[in-house]
Amino acid sequence: MNSRLSYAVLGMAMIGAQLHAAPTYADDRKTILALRAENNRALAAHDLDGAMRIVADDYVLIGGNSGIERSPAENRKGWAEQFATKGHDRYVRTATKIEVGERKGVLRAAELGRWEGLDHKAAGVARPYGSYFVHWTKATGQWRVVSETYVTLGCRGPGC
Repeated sequence: MNSRLSYAVLGMAMIGAQLHAAPTYADDRKTILALRAENNRALAAHDLDGAMRIVADDYVLIGGNSGIERSPAENRKGWAEQFATKGHDRYVRTATKIEVGERKGVLRAAELGRWEGLDHKAAGVARPYGSYFVHWTKATGQWRVVSETYVTLGCRGPGC
């Protein structure tokens, strides 16, 4: 009888642990990856509205060479200038890790990854590259980027 009771208690404890297990946020990770892919396509197409679609109202960017854009308007101006630069092709961001969690009822995510640019210059192709970190929030019900930090770690190609 004691062994049956022990198994029953153990079984209930396991069920309780499953019910209270931390959420996996798998759908949120998939959504963020899809938004990142959409953003990469917009950057490659020089689609200014598409590039800005993921940006939150209180957005801040620290660029790879330490420049700071403190608003969506500054970021939009920066992309417009990049897209107008002769030879500028694209930037591609590739997430290597996305963590999602909740605090005080607000979902937030941390996206870490690698980025690479592609520019066609008179001296040849330039491929600047580095690491990045993005702070996402779902405070408004949709995932938006609050801040991005890029670190330029080098450049490959004769155009560097």
